[in-house]
Amino acid sequence: MLSFKLYAITDRRSCATTPLVTVISELLDAGVNAIQLREKDLNDTELIQLAQPIAELCRNYKAKLFINTSARIALEVKAAGVHLPANAASVETIKAQTEGKLYIGCSVHSLDAAQKREAEGADFVTYSPIYPTASKPGYGPAVGVEHLAEVVKGVKIPVFALGGITPDRVDECLAAGAFGVAVMSGVMSPTDVGKQARRYLDFF
Repeated sequence: MLSFKLYAITDRRSCATTPLVTVISELLDAGVNAIQLREKDLNDTELIQLAQPIAELCRNYKAKLFINTSARIALEVKAAGVHLPANAASVETIKAQTEGKLYIGCSVHSLDAAQKREAEGADFVTYSPIYPTASKPGYGPAVGVEHLAEVVKGVKIPVFALGGITPDRVDECLAAGAFGVAVMSGVMSPTDVGKQARRYLDFF
C-alpha cells in the first residue's frame, strides 16, 4: 500500500518569486511525503538540473519523488517513480524499460482509463478534474464526486482525487472513497506553503 495520502504536484510558475526547491523544502518540512515534479515546458537537460537537488531533498526526508512523463529522467535522478499522462505509453512498456524499479502513477479522466491502467500494472491513478479548476483546462467539465465514487468502486488500486481540491473539499473526496488527494495550486505559492499543506494533512 502507498505510504502517502497527499500528492503535491509542482508548478514553479505559481511560486515564481520563490525557488521551487525552497517551496518543496517547506512542503517536506510540513510533512508532505510525495511530490510530483511536473514542469512540462522544460527540456530534458533543464528538467534534470531542476530535479537533482529536489530528488536529494526528498531522499533526505524519506519522501517519494515522481517525475512527470520521463522514466529515463526518474531513473537518472534516482526518483521513486514516474507519473504518466493520460496519453503516455503503457505501464508494461515503462516497467520493461525500467526493470520494475519505479512506482508508476497514471493520470486518468474516466473509469475505462482507470481500469485499463490498473490492468497494465499501475500503482495508483489520479482522477480529474473533480471540481472546476483553472490549472486543468482542456479536460472537459468537472466530473464531480459521484463519478469519483464510481471510479473508486471500479478499481482496486488507490485513486487520488485531483482538480480544484481545496482543504474544505477533502472530506467530500474521502467520503467518496478516494485514497487521498492530489493538489497543485493549493500548495504552490510563494509564501505560506507549509501552512497550506498542513491544512490538507490534517485530514489524514
